[in-house]
Amino acid sequence: MSLSGKKVPPGSDISARTLQSLQSTDLFSLNDSHNGDETFSYLECEQYILKIPRFTTEKHSLTDLRRFLSGLGDPHRGKKIIHVAGTNGKGSVCAYLQAIFSASGISAGLFTSPHLSSMRERIKINGCICTEEEFVAAFLTVKEKITDFHPTFFEFLFLMAMVIFDKTDIECLILETGLGGRLDATNVIEDKDLTIITPISYDHMEYLGTTLKEIAGEKAGIMRPGTPLVTSGQEAEVIDLLRDRAAEYDSPIAEINSNAIKINKIASKTIDFSYQYRYDIIVRIMLTTKALYQIENASLAIHSALIFNDERISIDSIKLGLGQTVWPGRMEEIETGIVIDGAHNEAGISAFVTSVKAIPCTGRKFLLFGGVREKRSREMITSLKKDGVFTEIITCPLNNPRSLTPEDFLALFPPGQIFTNVESGLAYLLKKKQAGDLIFITGSLYLYDEIKTLLIR
Repeated sequence: MSLSGKKVPPGSDISARTLQSLQSTDLFSLNDSHNGDETFSYLECEQYILKIPRFTTEKHSLTDLRRFLSGLGDPHRGKKIIHVAGTNGKGSVCAYLQAIFSASGISAGLFTSPHLSSMRERIKINGCICTEEEFVAAFLTVKEKITDFHPTFFEFLFLMAMVIFDKTDIECLILETGLGGRLDATNVIEDKDLTIITPISYDHMEYLGTTLKEIAGEKAGIMRPGTPLVTSGQEAEVIDLLRDRAAEYDSPIAEINSNAIKINKIASKTIDFSYQYRYDIIVRIMLTTKALYQIENASLAIHSALIFNDERISIDSIKLGLGQTVWPGRMEEIETGIVIDGAHNEAGISAFVTSVKAIPCTGRKFLLFGGVREKRSREMITSLKKDGVFTEIITCPLNNPRSLTPEDFLALFPPGQIFTNVESGLAYLLKKKQAGDLIFITGSLYLYDEIKTLLIR
């Protein structure tokens, strides 16, 4: 299926014959092993969901998903909805918003992706990941409703999140899109209270388009008539499109201006900055992070929280919420002198390098890079080599079928040190590391769990 000449994930139903074929595979083997007993363990549910991409890769139309959601009782009804799209920073903005809401006494559910270690990380209630019991119960609820088509991996987890949120007494849902916006499963919800679009750059171009304007058009698909939009850091062609769409929808649009942000102090593990919301309202915040790019994400969250128009949100609750937020895998020092960041596209790598430059270091800075094939890795590596920020850059394949191979790295980065796996690459850098040196790791969020497991070992 294609739209405007762009390849996009298909949206058609899986036929009854295809579904019948799925049911005869080991995807449904859990039923047989339980002999009708619908009591599954968390691990079994997780294994089932992990197998879905082997059999079901086609996205379904929003009409199909609305019908499925209706069959679940429209669990989103009666809740305020904040929908977040963009290329980089979506998860951070969502996490900051939920932290502000929790500090303000507003109960909120959060759906994000991807997860780093556990699937349950994708579904949070008031800042806490859902329990295994909640996960299993939601899994069974969704699975029992499967009739004419089987949800994809992302759709299944989104539907589960909606079931979990429905069974908890929460007022607001914060939903992060997957890779797009217009055709994203989360966009099945029509009525929204606020939309947020973080900086848009080149990523997932095989689905979203080859120009920024095309990509922005897909991301802007989350907008709704009359619903306010908050955005920041956009290129001229992107902001022009968003303004035009806002005018067409008669939607208020708030653009975060860099002039409204002032950095007061950067320490080894914190950033002190101020955001001017209005001429008479300045919010001073202390973030617990090394990532300079989180200033813009936090500013988006501050502005969004203040226009959300809930009297429980105050400057004090904003300070409290943001000050307590730690978003894993974003310039995170997972062990002394070892910092990991999930940057996986050109804009993300550029922001990563800016943060690396700002981190005080009395020794050398080393880098381990790993990535997946569909990303613009040549451009990312070029950006990482620029300015000689790192004393040495090494590359390693991930423990993932989508990973770049040593042969790929040889073509992309001929002079660099290429290792056969992450374990050998990390061991090499740890052996070289001396007092005052820093090791940075980036290129993919898939690195996070692999690196963490190796360090624990």
